[in-house]
Amino acid sequence: MFNSLLIVMMLAIPVARAQNASDSPDKVIDKIVGTWKIQRIMSGKNEVAKNPTSGQWIEFKSDGKYVHQLTMADSGSYRIDENRSVLFLESSLLSGEAKNSPKKIEEWVLAFQDDTMTMKRSNNPKDKKQHPDKMSYVSVRIADGESVRADPK
Repeated sequence: MFNSLLIVMMLAIPVARAQNASDSPDKVIDKIVGTWKIQRIMSGKNEVAKNPTSGQWIEFKSDGKYVHQLTMADSGSYRIDENRSVLFLESSLLSGEAKNSPKKIEEWVLAFQDDTMTMKRSNNPKDKKQHPDKMSYVSVRIADGESVRADPK
């Protein structure tokens, strides 16, 4: 009888642990790694542009670095505030307005759904220069993990 009870308990423990692990929310850092292409630009609930930037993409690497292909290439480091789902991009190429000013840091609020990521500029009250851009940028994942950046489509 004791052996039967012990066996049942040993079988139940891994199941309980698996249930607890699945109850924990996914981390933003686990979701963001990969290559993303802007699919839509929204102003509130109105779609401003669909597939607006076919050649523009951003890749987030697992080592905290990013590469962003816009009208000009940008790269740098990123960090995430997991509690607020806020992304901080620190460009290693773009600096502030003064010639020797510190590197430019942008704050973005993130939201994920399936394989889409929505980025909206954060309205941080500490930011002396509030960005006028109230747009949301909806991106679709075009590559999982780290790519070779051959030519993301």
